[in-house]
Amino acid sequence: MEKFKLSESILADHLILLKRSHEHDEEMWRAIEESRAFIREYLFWVDGTQSLSDVEKATDMFFKAWDEDGEWCYSLYSVPENDFLGCIGVHNISFLNRSAELGYWLRLSETGKGYMTEAVKAVEAELFAAGIHRVVICCDVNNYNSANVALRAGYELESIQKEAVYHYTGLHDHATYVKFSPYPIRGFERKA
Repeated sequence: MEKFKLSESILADHLILLKRSHEHDEEMWRAIEESRAFIREYLFWVDGTQSLSDVEKATDMFFKAWDEDGEWCYSLYSVPENDFLGCIGVHNISFLNRSAELGYWLRLSETGKGYMTEAVKAVEAELFAAGIHRVVICCDVNNYNSANVALRAGYELESIQKEAVYHYTGLHDHATYVKFSPYPIRGFERKA
């Protein structure tokens, strides 16, 4: 499969996803501060994000990763309100294997409104249209919010990896949810 880049903006019904940029840093910092205790429970980077400067450094890293096809990270904004909601990223991209992983977080005040399920569906549609065959979402087995996003978006639980990720309080089990493209891969048959 040839390499490709996702669009720098993706429009959904109630959201616009924009390539992460420094224009979003201050709003993102406020969202992290507002939601710190909530998102820290499952995200390893929260304690290392102690200032706006830390957010700016992370944005620089995501800019570089985007250019190198290593990762695509989007800021989520509500439409038409234009409120910053959180982020969704495409990680572990393998053009050879036609696979990618989604990771996401949402500010606490915006959970339970369907925003992240809509964002997941919007990004996966772009990935599938570009030729990605397999999209996975991994989350802590106790992160019911993230697991429910995956299930509402039509993903299936594929496996549980025991003590797979070290995070603040020790080793945690991780659940992997998977969804396959509805489009056939030319020249390949799906195994039953």
